[in-house]
Amino acid sequence: MKILKIHSVLPALAAVLLSLSAGAVHAADASCAIPRNVSYYDYDVKPSDEKNTCYKQSTNVPTDYFMLALSWSPGFCDSQRRRGAVSKKAAFQCAESNQFGWIVHGLWAQSNNPATCEDISVTPPRKTDMHPRYCKGNLPKLAPSDILPFMCMQPGEALLQGEWEKHGACDFDTAKEYFEKERELFQALRLPDSTMPKNELFHWMKQHNPQLKGRWLGYEKHSGELRICYSKDFKVIDCQK
Repeated sequence: MKILKIHSVLPALAAVLLSLSAGAVHAADASCAIPRNVSYYDYDVKPSDEKNTCYKQSTNVPTDYFMLALSWSPGFCDSQRRRGAVSKKAAFQCAESNQFGWIVHGLWAQSNNPATCEDISVTPPRKTDMHPRYCKGNLPKLAPSDILPFMCMQPGEALLQGEWEKHGACDFDTAKEYFEKERELFQALRLPDSTMPKNELFHWMKQHNPQLKGRWLGYEKHSGELRICYSKDFKVIDCQK
């Protein structure tokens, strides 16, 4: 009978306890069951539906790098409820049966030197950077079987359709390839189990994700979204300052 050597077990046990105490979660740890059917049927997306007038046209410019945008789902759903009711598009994401933390907003093709456009839907007109968008124009509505497997990562039929049509189609041949790349990048991250101010969030991410150390991350002040940038071969790079 072999005797278990305690000193060989302690380091591994300590590492597990440290991980648990840090409030770290894997990106895929959300409490969510993949739905069997779509619940929001009108999920097609068209350039003509865009509020920003600059986005109503195709912007087929070269892709220089990619940006992964991550959103804190509880904050989004709280904002929906404060308005009086959760929109039909967000019904799955904000359902009480699902418990999301950080989710994928999208993986966006970016240009190092984007052209600019004046969005005339607001007064005064707002300057908009024109990164690759709707590169293949108005695409057909995806089949439910194309989007349902990814609903626990990017929880919304219209969200998945829109991100594929606006961004994914610029660099990927199929929606499946695009969504799988998003999932690969997402699942490679450790994420906090809460939102936090920008500098604290950056510090936490770099502390728990060695691949992010020394890199300049992005942050959207209004939404609190976290942005991580990748080269065209999907190595982490600095986001533009």
